[in-house]
Amino acid sequence: MRRMLRLLPALLVLSAAFLLSACQRGEADKALLQAPAVGDLYAAELSAFSDYEFTDDKQTAIDPAYGLMKVVAVEDDGVVVVTENAALGTRDRARSDIKDPSAIVFDDSERISISKTDLAKAYEDDLIYVVRRPTAE
Repeated sequence: MRRMLRLLPALLVLSAAFLLSACQRGEADKALLQAPAVGDLYAAELSAFSDYEFTDDKQTAIDPAYGLMKVVAVEDDGVVVVTENAALGTRDRARSDIKDPSAIVFDDSERISISKTDLAKAYEDDLIYVVRRPTAE
């Protein structure tokens, strides 16, 4: 019991550091969404934005479908994005792909306009859950 009590302060410090890091990351994501740039990447629920029906290798529908979106144009009130060609049924792969998107192929045939207001709402609703500006790193 005493050993657990000694570990409690360390666990509290680690928890606070993790929470602070997550909050800072969230603020950084929001700042990027408020001032978007061509090339920005969003890990997102693609099916919430695209009219395309994403399927797996067996042509079974993936819903919800997760993957990356890339900003191809910045407009006065928002952005134009394209989705990646492939999608998955879980968020995990998009979280890792956004760190190194070199193997990702984007579909330029469907251009999706999203207003800045809708970008912020999508982030709040967790439809966009990671934001990255590759040139900033």
